[in-house]
Amino acid sequence: MNSSVSCLTQSNFYSPAFNAAIFDGPIRIYFAQYQESAALKIYFQLQEELKQLYQQGKSLYRQVGQHIFIMLYPSAETYDLSFPHQEDIVCHCRLGDDHVLGIRGMPSEDESEQIIGQVAGIIEEWRVRIPVSPEMTL
Repeated sequence: MNSSVSCLTQSNFYSPAFNAAIFDGPIRIYFAQYQESAALKIYFQLQEELKQLYQQGKSLYRQVGQHIFIMLYPSAETYDLSFPHQEDIVCHCRLGDDHVLGIRGMPSEDESEQIIGQVAGIIEEWRVRIPVSPEMTL
């Protein structure tokens, strides 16, 4: 699984502008230091809005071995280096088996909801592939 992080830092999705991160199981949020409040808001929204699904995702992560990298690009220029010709503020791509969600700038409320929805969709995909044991449903 560490090879996933190594692949990320060597990929076009990673930017030297990322000087801070939040790691929680499969979720990895990368951002510039001044975006800390936006990153924490996304992190806490994931925990609050997805509740049980978020916890199941952390358990399933051990079995699927995939990460969800949420990249908060500090500017349109850094975003465009990773996602050229993308008009969307939020873009979902794959890096091998892992998922990359790129966000241009500071996300609005609607964009935050889109991020939450995409993370929920990824975890639901994991649930379909791997049967959920009773202790994961608590």
